[in-house]
Amino acid sequence: MQAPNTEGAGIPSHGDGLSRAPVRISSWLGSLPAALIAAVISMSYSISYGAMIFGGGDAALLQAGLPVLFVTTCVVMLMLACSSSVPFVVAGADSNCTGILTLMVSGIWAAMSAQGNPQAAVMTALAAVAMSTITVGLVMAGLGAARRGSLVQFVPFPVLGGFLAGTGYLLLAGAFSMLTGHALGAGALAALGKLHWITVGAAAIVAVAMLGLPRRKFTHPFALPIALCAACLFFYGGMWSAGISVAQARGQDWLFAPLASVGFNAPALLSWHLVDWGMLWEHYNEFLALAAVMTLTILLNATGIGLATRRDVDFNHELRSAGVANIVAGALGGVSGCHSLSRSLLSHQVGSRDRKAAILAALICLVCALFFLPLVAYLPKPVLAGLLVGLGGGLLNEWLVKARSRLGWGDYSLILAILAVIAFYGFVTGVALGIVVACVLFVVDYSRVSCVKMEFTGAALHSKLERTMEARALLKQSGDCMFGVSLQGFLFFGSANQMVARVRQQLAQPREYIIIDFRNVQGLDASTSQSFAKLAQVCEQHKTTLILTGISGRLRAPVERAFIGKQAPQEFPDLDAALEWVENRVLAANGQDHSKSDLEVSLREYFDERELKALFARTEKVELEAGTLLFKKGEIGDCLYFIEEGQVSISLATSNGRMRLRTFSNATIVGEMALYSGQKRTADVVTDRRTRAYKLSMARLRMLEQEDPSAAMQLHNYVVRVLASRLAATNEAYRLTQ
Repeated sequence: MQAPNTEGAGIPSHGDGLSRAPVRISSWLGSLPAALIAAVISMSYSISYGAMIFGGGDAALLQAGLPVLFVTTCVVMLMLACSSSVPFVVAGADSNCTGILTLMVSGIWAAMSAQGNPQAAVMTALAAVAMSTITVGLVMAGLGAARRGSLVQFVPFPVLGGFLAGTGYLLLAGAFSMLTGHALGAGALAALGKLHWITVGAAAIVAVAMLGLPRRKFTHPFALPIALCAACLFFYGGMWSAGISVAQARGQDWLFAPLASVGFNAPALLSWHLVDWGMLWEHYNEFLALAAVMTLTILLNATGIGLATRRDVDFNHELRSAGVANIVAGALGGVSGCHSLSRSLLSHQVGSRDRKAAILAALICLVCALFFLPLVAYLPKPVLAGLLVGLGGGLLNEWLVKARSRLGWGDYSLILAILAVIAFYGFVTGVALGIVVACVLFVVDYSRVSCVKMEFTGAALHSKLERTMEARALLKQSGDCMFGVSLQGFLFFGSANQMVARVRQQLAQPREYIIIDFRNVQGLDASTSQSFAKLAQVCEQHKTTLILTGISGRLRAPVERAFIGKQAPQEFPDLDAALEWVENRVLAANGQDHSKSDLEVSLREYFDERELKALFARTEKVELEAGTLLFKKGEIGDCLYFIEEGQVSISLATSNGRMRLRTFSNATIVGEMALYSGQKRTADVVTDRRTRAYKLSMARLRMLEQEDPSAAMQLHNYVVRVLASRLAATNEAYRLTQ
C-alpha cells in the first residue's frame, strides 16, 4: 500500500524541520562577529568599572566586588535583549552610575575599615550596591508602569549637562587613581610625571582610539577592540623589552592581584549580621541620586538609539524592561545597568538587526565570568584606565567644549558650577545645587513672560449680544469706562503683581469697571491671594467695580481667600456674560434700555415712511415660542428675520453642549448673510424666549426689488451698514487677540 503524499498538503514533515535547522544555525553564526565585539567591549567596561568602584579598598573588596559587574553585564544584557522594543539593543553597566557607586563604596570602606573590621566593610558595601540596584529597578519599573517616563524629560538641560560633565570628571579621577595610585589633586602633575612610559603608552592607545586625534576620529566598529588588543600587546611588549617580570608589574600596581573563581556574592549568601545598617542609611541620598541618574540615562540612550536608527522607542516600555532587569540584577548582587548607546549603535553598525547578537554576547560574558575570571589578573590596569579616560574625556569634551557654542553664558556657567561642586563636595551635592539654581533661574525667566494674554476696553471688545447700530455707536463712545485683562499661564506672586501694577496704571484715568478674565489660567500659586487682595483695595480706592470671569474649580480657593473680609467682586462664568452685563449698565446709564428698543424707530434712521411701509408690507409677522428652530445648519438661506421683540441665538453643537456664537435681541436682523450669499447656513438659530419677528423671504425680496426699487435699495444699504458694523467689531476683537 502506497503511503499518502503529504507534499504541498500543508502538513509539515520531519524533513522540513531538519532542513530549516542549518538555516537557524547559520543565522546564529552570522550574529557571532557582532556578539564577540559586544562581549569584548562589555567585559572590558565591566572590569574597568569594577576596578574603579571596588579598587579603592584592599584585594578582598575587589575580589568580592568585581564579579558584581559581571552579574550586571550578563543579566541586564540578556533580559533587555529579550524584552526591549529595540531588538538589537546591547545593555550593561553604565559609566554614569559608576561615579556615584564609587563615591558610595569608597565612603563606606573608608568609614568601616578604620574600625578594624574589613569583612563587615565588604559585606556592607556589597549590600549597599545590591539595595541601590533594587531601588533603581523599582523606581524605573514604577515610572514605566504608571506611564510617567516623560516626567524625567523636564529636568533642566544645564543640570543634565552638569551631571554628565561631573560624571566625566569622576571617570577621569578614577583613571588617574588607577594609573598613579593617588587621588586626583594638587600633586597631579607631579604624579603624572613619575609614570612609566609603558603605562602611559598603553593608556594612550585606548584613549586615542576612543577620543580620536584633533582632525581624525576612529569610527570603525573594530577600532576599540583592536585598540584594546594593541594596548595589551604594547604593555607586555614593553615589559619584555624593559626586563620587567609579571611579579614586578604587580608590585608596581600595574596588574591586579590574582583572583579566584569563588562565585558570586548574591544577597542571599551575604553575612547580613555583619552589615552596618546605620552606614547604609547614611548613604540613602546616593540611592536616590542613582535612581534619578539611571532613569535619565535610559531615556537619553533610548532617544539616541531611536534617532540614530530611525526607530520609534517607547520610553515607558524601556523603563519597565530595564526596571525588571535591575530588580533581578540587584537580587543577584549586581550594580545598576541600562541600555548602552555606544554598544547598541556599534552592534547595529556591524549588521545586527535582531536579538541574536546581544543574547550571544550575554552568554559569552557569562562563560568568561564563570571560567576565566582568573585571567583578569593579567589584564593591564593602564588599559582599563585608558577606557575610563576615553569615556570621561568624551563627556567633558561634549559638555565643556562643544556645549559652549550651543548654550548661553547663563546655562554654560551653571554646568561649570555643577562640575566644580561635584569635584569638591560630591556628586549628590552638585546635582542638588544644579536643580535648585535651575529652578530659581526658571522662575526668574518665567517672571519675564507676561501673564497678560490680552488687554481690552469696551470700545474695542463687545459681547455676543447683537445690538442696534445706534447702541453699538454709544458703547464704542463710552467704552473706555471699562478696562479688562485676560490672564494666561500659571500665576505666581511675581506675575500677579505685574497685573496689579498694570491695573493701577489704567486707573489713573476714569474707569468704572475692571474685568479680570481667568479663562486661560492653568494654575495659581498660593501667594497670588495677596496680589488679588491688593487689586481689590486698589479698585475700592478708585470706586471701581471689580469683575472676575472664568474662574474654574481649581482656581477658586486661592481667589476666594483674597476677598475674605472684603466686598466680594462681581463674578460671571465667562467673559461674554460680563461684557453683556457691563454694556447693559452703560446703556441704561445713558438712557437706553436694549430690552425696549423699537424696531420701527430704529429703521426710520434709514427708511422714510413710505419705504418702511413698503418693506413691512412684504414681510410676514410671526409669533415664535421659546426653543423654535429658525434656521438649521446646512439649509439654504432663503429668508431673514427682523426681530421686533424677543431674543434668538446662533449656536453650534460641541462635545460640551452648545456654544453660543451670537445673540440677537430687539430691533436687529438675523439670517441676512446666507440670504444675500445664497450659501448654506453655517449654524443653528433658535429662539431663547418668546419672540415676535417679521420674516422676509427671498421671493418677497425679489418682489420688493421689482415693485419698489427705492425701498429695496434702502434695504440693501441698511444690510450693508449692519454687515460693515459687525465686520468692524470682529476685526477689532481679532486685533486684540494678536
